[in-house]
Amino acid sequence: MEHRSSIFSQKLDRTALTAYFLGAIVPLIALGVVVDRFVLPGVDDRLISIGLIAAVISIAMLSMASFLTLRITTRRSLERMDRDNRHLVALLDAAGNLAAARYGHDAAEVTANGGMVLSDADACFVFSRSEPGAAPTCLSTAGGDAEKLQQRIAEPLASLVNLVMSEGRPALRAADGECAALAAIPIAGEAAPMGAIVTVAQPDVKSVAPEEISALSTLGSLTSVALRNGDLQDAQRNFFTHVTDMLVAALDSHLGYHSGHSGRVALLANRIGRSLGLEEHRMQRLHFAALLHDIGLLKLDRKRQIDPRSASAHAALGARMLGRIRLWQDLAPIVQHHHERWDGGGYPEGLSADAIPLESRIIAVCEVFDTITNASSYKEPLPFEQGVHEIEAHAGRQFDPDVVGAFLTLVREGQIVSMD
Repeated sequence: MEHRSSIFSQKLDRTALTAYFLGAIVPLIALGVVVDRFVLPGVDDRLISIGLIAAVISIAMLSMASFLTLRITTRRSLERMDRDNRHLVALLDAAGNLAAARYGHDAAEVTANGGMVLSDADACFVFSRSEPGAAPTCLSTAGGDAEKLQQRIAEPLASLVNLVMSEGRPALRAADGECAALAAIPIAGEAAPMGAIVTVAQPDVKSVAPEEISALSTLGSLTSVALRNGDLQDAQRNFFTHVTDMLVAALDSHLGYHSGHSGRVALLANRIGRSLGLEEHRMQRLHFAALLHDIGLLKLDRKRQIDPRSASAHAALGARMLGRIRLWQDLAPIVQHHHERWDGGGYPEGLSADAIPLESRIIAVCEVFDTITNASSYKEPLPFEQGVHEIEAHAGRQFDPDVVGAFLTLVREGQIVSMD
């Protein structure tokens, strides 16, 4: 809440004025009345009379001065509390958004916007350095004319960023005729700062307030954690993706006759999942589960792979393999149930209808379609149109009718075509 300067503008001001009036003005008036009626008539000396009147007036003036001083002090304290509350709310919002940021650029954008809220700034920049010795790069900006401003003050901006990232402590640059006041805050890294937050004050601001530096320093600490978490998640995604690719390649090599099956199933599953409106995290889960849906076949030699009784164990084997790895634990149920049927006649648990995970139902359609239409299958492939007809014919029995409906729509739209 903003505290305006009018003496009657705030409830607290009115309360203080009322208390002052009752506690000081009324007694002072009573004192004046008593002096005027009972004291002054009994005093013959004129100088004493003037002195008594002056004393009453002096008390009144001192009382008013004390009240105004108290009010100014109170207003400043309230303004400081308001500013601190705004900073606290902004930091809490930034902390929540930074915790949810999955990528470094997302975290930098949150930080730049947070820097604008925490400071009296025209623009805020977030710089990062990918490795020691490399030149800092601007990850994100905030402010209406931030890009033009960045070009205009490129030299002092770069100088201040390099200083902060070399010394690891905040640095200020006072306003002059060419550039507004700058404040740069380091974003801590393991050994040296990994970046910097720089605010450019508005033209009428000569220097950055200490409380803004403190708030920006807290934001810098939160950003440091978010950027490191982003790097860790990126490394995990990188590991996840490349290990999955290696396993799929090993699976293709192991199967021989079914080369490329997992990739084609994943491609079809992605299109159907998008058509059904799956959220992004479920789309990622669907993609990797589709790539690894036959991973259990690595546990079976080639002779057992074409034996239906032996091959039926691969779904449970694959789920068991994935369930032991934390990054893949949420894929295990999808892989385990991708051979269940809509009517309950599948394996390994005989689940039916919505009891089967949706991702498993999508993979079931994609796997069968690729198997019956692809030349690398162990069976004689069907023409594309006949394969589509087979999928449609088994909707409501083997396959989820909604998934089949999405599949047929994509076929009609030309998004699923023959891969011959």
